[in-house]
Amino acid sequence: MKKVLMGLVLLVLLLSACSKDESEPAQAEAEDPKVEETNKATKETNNEESYTPREVAYYEIEGIEHELTELEQEMLRHPGIFSGDEYDEAKVKEALDQLPEDLTEEQYMEELKYLFTEDYHEELQTLLTFDSSIEVDIDRPDETVDAPTLKTAHYAILVDASGSMAAKVGGKTRMEAAKEAVLEFAEQVPENATISLRVYGHEGSNKERDKALSCESTEVLYNGSFEASGFQKAMSQVKPVGWTPIALGLQMVKGDIPEGTDDVVVYVVSDGIETCNGDPVKEAKNLVSSDIQTVVNIIGFDVDNEGQKLLKEVASAGNGEFTYVNSEQDLKKYMRAQYEEIQKKWYEWKEAGKEQAYEIKEEKKKLAYDTKESMKEKSYREKERMKEAQEYLKERFEDYDHPARKIFSDIVDYGNSKWRYAVDNGNRLWREAVDNGNREWREYVDEGNQKIRETIDKKNGN
Repeated sequence: MKKVLMGLVLLVLLLSACSKDESEPAQAEAEDPKVEETNKATKETNNEESYTPREVAYYEIEGIEHELTELEQEMLRHPGIFSGDEYDEAKVKEALDQLPEDLTEEQYMEELKYLFTEDYHEELQTLLTFDSSIEVDIDRPDETVDAPTLKTAHYAILVDASGSMAAKVGGKTRMEAAKEAVLEFAEQVPENATISLRVYGHEGSNKERDKALSCESTEVLYNGSFEASGFQKAMSQVKPVGWTPIALGLQMVKGDIPEGTDDVVVYVVSDGIETCNGDPVKEAKNLVSSDIQTVVNIIGFDVDNEGQKLLKEVASAGNGEFTYVNSEQDLKKYMRAQYEEIQKKWYEWKEAGKEQAYEIKEEKKKLAYDTKESMKEKSYREKERMKEAQEYLKERFEDYDHPARKIFSDIVDYGNSKWRYAVDNGNRLWREAVDNGNREWREYVDEGNQKIRETIDKKNGN
């Protein structure tokens, strides 16, 4: 009997020990930080009487002129923990398994947003601050702009008023022919450039008794932007009476150059060489050695061989050219040739404007397109992941009326609204960039072609 009782006691003790071992929980395995964060929030939710919404953080964008719409504000959410490249299917399912089974449709949507919302804030900032305007700012040859890219030029015309300019060539005096050619050229000077008219040897006479007076005479009759009536009036004052102090004219022309001038082109119109014992070669060198880029061109009107040789030396010293003309036709031909440079500037202006307008347009088109496509890709990925998550919850919660089974349309609408926002705004800004770029391109073409035609007509005497 004692043996039986002792066996029963031992049996009870063994059963008690086994029961104790089975009731002690095993040590939990380490969880992924993202899943652990979801689990923690879920446990806190289960311990409370009501659901505690997620705390949502939003990016901020400065410099927005209008109040953000609800959708735009929503797209500034900080990304979900499984957004973008952070997606991991196994961890996603683990997180979904931790969701309470008694949430509302809105709460399940909020949980999916917390898990899968993509990061749109950079794309949204691009769209909200997108400047579709296209403005090309290239200095026109006929006006000054705030940020000029072409140099400021001054054209200095020196006219010989010696008595020999009264000689006739082809039914007109040399002076009359020179005035017509100079006026025709002056009309083509770019409007943002300045022009001066200086006469030399215009006092006294070409008699020996008046040599000293004439050789010391030079005067600027016009200086500034070209204005036809004022320039013509100045030209009308020039009379062929005296000697030829070319050196003095070159020396004094420095004072005719406005401040801030980058380039100076000097045209000396003369029918002879220096007759006042000056040194025009020296003065031409002095001009080109200054800080301002200067070129001295000599136009010899019906000059003999010796005179041509000496005037060539002056032009060479001034880094310019000597052109010999012996008739009114030759003189006008030479002056018209100068229009080619002005015409070239208009062409270069037009082409530069076209190129810049096109480049800016293409850059903005690409930015609008790339931003749109990036947002579309993210919205599609976000929607598909949320749909997969909802499908997983449907399998978990078999009850047909369970809230998690009713949010499919909400997921689709949520994703599609972002996709449509990207398409509508991306396409709108793309089109604005195209229209503005084409408009700017056309303005340069139209204005450039018009100015080129005007220059050609003037050059041809039309």
